[in-house]
Amino acid sequence: MEQPVNFKRKRARLGAKGRIATPEARAEVREILDGAPEWKGWEGREFLVENLHRVQDAAGHLSARHLAALAAEMKMSQAEIWETATFYHHFSTVKEGENPPPPLTIRVCDSLSCEMAGARELLSALRSGLDASRVRVVRAPCVGRCAEA
Repeated sequence: MEQPVNFKRKRARLGAKGRIATPEARAEVREILDGAPEWKGWEGREFLVENLHRVQDAAGHLSARHLAALAAEMKMSQAEIWETATFYHHFSTVKEGENPPPPLTIRVCDSLSCEMAGARELLSALRSGLDASRVRVVRAPCVGRCAEA
């Protein structure tokens, strides 16, 4: 038996999905990325990680508004930008309504060799001895210096 044909049309989307990149945020991102002559031609998707670093270095973190603006400027989806920014532990993403992290972040490796060399005690001492409003102390996946744990 044949299935009935659905002739209803889907409505065309009137705008982009997700957050709307504000003109102010787009101008900030453009200024950050255009700031260094060695980055001319930064629009290609192969420059995504470098561009994320540049925005974070300038702003101290990656805000949702800057990520939306970066996606618009690079002509990439916001999902691609967000997935990349949250995949790497050295990026600090901040959603709407969240407070940005303190200006300094200390990452303590939590790999097996670092744990055996006292990473847990170091993490505890840093967290109890530093002002959390000025320094963020976080566990981090292996940073590749196992021989110097």
